[in-house]
Amino acid sequence: MRKLILQLHLWVGLITGAVLAVQGLTGSVYVFQPELTAILYSELYQSAEPVTKPVDPKVIVRTAEEQFDGHITNMLFPLRELENYIVKVKGHKEWHFYDAATGKYLGSMEKRRGVLDTVLEVHRELTLGEIGSTITGLCALLLAVVLVSSGLYLWWPRKKRRLKDGLKFKKNASAKRRIWDTHTVFGIYFSVPLFFAALTGVYFAFSEQVQTVVDFVTLAKEPTPDPEKLQSVYQANAQPLSIFQALDLMEDPAYKGYYKRNLNMPKDSVGFVYFSLTNANDVDAGPEYRPQVYLDQYTGHSIYTYNPQKTTTGRQLTRNWFVPIHFGEVGGNLTRVLWFLLGLMPAILWCTGIIMWQNRRKKSKRKLHVNKIV
Repeated sequence: MRKLILQLHLWVGLITGAVLAVQGLTGSVYVFQPELTAILYSELYQSAEPVTKPVDPKVIVRTAEEQFDGHITNMLFPLRELENYIVKVKGHKEWHFYDAATGKYLGSMEKRRGVLDTVLEVHRELTLGEIGSTITGLCALLLAVVLVSSGLYLWWPRKKRRLKDGLKFKKNASAKRRIWDTHTVFGIYFSVPLFFAALTGVYFAFSEQVQTVVDFVTLAKEPTPDPEKLQSVYQANAQPLSIFQALDLMEDPAYKGYYKRNLNMPKDSVGFVYFSLTNANDVDAGPEYRPQVYLDQYTGHSIYTYNPQKTTTGRQLTRNWFVPIHFGEVGGNLTRVLWFLLGLMPAILWCTGIIMWQNRRKKSKRKLHVNKIV
């Protein structure tokens, strides 16, 4: 049994290792995305007067639509690393930035987080689109289900008195032993956070499927709607909601205490108005409570509203906890630092695993050669 599990661990690790290494390294960078974005693009992200109350978003809408002669399709509000407003205007690929304190136009970028959006794209889909997302999701699943469990089984000492030896580096060890210790010691200490980071990563690649499983396990009485399948009921003579009406709906007293996050207008005649809010204005520890509202563009009635504090256990698990767990914010800055180190582990484990495999092959060849001579 042990030999079979060893072969499974070896070949799954060798096959998925390169993808997992890329995911891990890009994930390490993205842990500190808020701070890095604010530093790299300070002229767009940082307000001239950050402590000043932001101007009314309707002022930004009027300014942008007049300036670029088109309707706003997307709007992001001052939040976390972003101290300003960002909007996208129909017919324009760029994101346009406006100072939240003054309403002044600051400039534009094709990607709203610049190079950090590229890092996220590589992390999620290897720049290959849906195919890349499937690959990264499957690799994350294999890491969580196969590599972590088989690694724990192989690490567990056959004699309990040797348990402590598997938790530390051996002193005055040879180069081969040092490689072995690096693989096994780092592997055991980071096994639990690797499991949770990988499992939550699967959700981002296969959201609908994972939600279905979670709903089933948590005995949800009704399935969670798939946002991608929600639609407005088309009405030929009806006037769609304007962005000003949508902004008014975001002021509903039900959302008191939350911070506006983003607003998306319908993409077509059956699209919906979508907006979300969040409980924290900055990087925070614990779950993320993010109300999400999908409205019929003609009536303004809710197609689906996600209330993070009044919903099923399964939805709370995936939508309140999976994001802060995956990005390392669940425990505040302490877990963010830990997650930064965690992102280095797949590359370290993959490289040390390859070296261990090559050393074992060389040893087997020497034995075979000696046996032939004898």
